[in-house]
Amino acid sequence: MSLRKYCKVFPQIINYIKNNNTLWCRPVLFHLNQNYVASCNSHNKVDVRFSSTSTSPKRFEKNLNLKQIYYGVLTPQIRAVKIFSLSSSIVGIVAQPFLYKEIAASGNVPVIIAAYSFIGFFTVVTPILLHLVTKKYITHLEYNAESNSYIAKTVNFLCMTKETEFKPEEVKVPDVPGLFTTFFAKGKALFLDPRLFDQPEHYAKIMGFDKPLDFKLNEKPPPQT
Repeated sequence: MSLRKYCKVFPQIINYIKNNNTLWCRPVLFHLNQNYVASCNSHNKVDVRFSSTSTSPKRFEKNLNLKQIYYGVLTPQIRAVKIFSLSSSIVGIVAQPFLYKEIAASGNVPVIIAAYSFIGFFTVVTPILLHLVTKKYITHLEYNAESNSYIAKTVNFLCMTKETEFKPEEVKVPDVPGLFTTFFAKGKALFLDPRLFDQPEHYAKIMGFDKPLDFKLNEKPPPQT
């Protein structure tokens, strides 16, 4: 912070302290301008924090427009299971050289094959199977009223949040629902529970229930003579 900026900020802090001599309870925060924030506690100690907000106005504005309309109740369980599976796989990979050395020393071929298969399954196959089952599960669903779009959040293989933004017209509902598949958004299969929506009209909008019914589906026009 330069001396010139400090000289501009310091008088404002002094005036605030003079006008508020009895400061009790919790610290009081006040904004000096968009870049500087000061706090004053009951002992008249002043803490000035300097932070510029001019670098991310678009992100802040986007967050204001988002509204969470859905939360998957299985989100904590899915994250816990995936973290445990990845942790056990890492431990298994690190311990494999020592385990293989001890198993090979026994000289029993059936035991060696069974042990290698068991260790390999729980080290490699289990995390992959869990990911194939849980990658479609929507943990959070947010709605942006300004752009009329939705942001579906899922969990990737490394248990990190992955976002998929789509609009209702980009949703395709399968004629025959697949395993853990409610609809496709931009070609990606997603799964959710309709009962967990805060506002059921959003579910109807995503699934296309608000569109007029077409009673002439799969009807071929009569041949022209």
